[in-house]
Amino acid sequence: MKTERLFELLARIHPLSPGFRGTLTKLLVELSLPKNHMFLEPPNVASFACFIEEGFAISYTYEDGKKSIDRLWADGEIMVSAKSFFEQQPATEFIQLVLPCDLLCISYSNLLTLFDSYPESHFLTRAIMNKYIEQSRERVVDMKNLSAQERYHKLLSMFPMIEQILSQEQIASYIGIAPQSLSRMKRTKGNF
Repeated sequence: MKTERLFELLARIHPLSPGFRGTLTKLLVELSLPKNHMFLEPPNVASFACFIEEGFAISYTYEDGKKSIDRLWADGEIMVSAKSFFEQQPATEFIQLVLPCDLLCISYSNLLTLFDSYPESHFLTRAIMNKYIEQSRERVVDMKNLSAQERYHKLLSMFPMIEQILSQEQIASYIGIAPQSLSRMKRTKGNF
């Protein structure tokens, strides 16, 4: 099992004891899933939190029948429906793998096992949740204060290959504009 990148990510947050590393390795489930796999659909409860070893995923909801993409995950990130997984409540969002994904996943019951035995698991979970909260707050601020062009530039700086991964419709949804507006903006200003 390839856990090096996951352990590097976690160790940047908090030192990991050898016991924690060994137990986590035993509790992780490796999954290799195809492009366009629906990882989570409402009203199912999220069964896993996953580290994306390789791949790309999106989270979206429907508002007035229109798909609204609200989160992106790439290689080296932890993918989770936070409310559904941590509260074991029905999901309100879809999670779709838009590229084939190699994942290291932990179930909710196995996370509770870590909580019972390793204090660092509580600290790591809080830090990961704080990051999710901060990313959500930043996204709200960006949608309020940045122009569509600035949001597009920021997306390109965060994910330089995004146009090879997502459709123009998906990109437009993420930055909060109509696909026609994105096309017009790109034509008017050149291809950035």
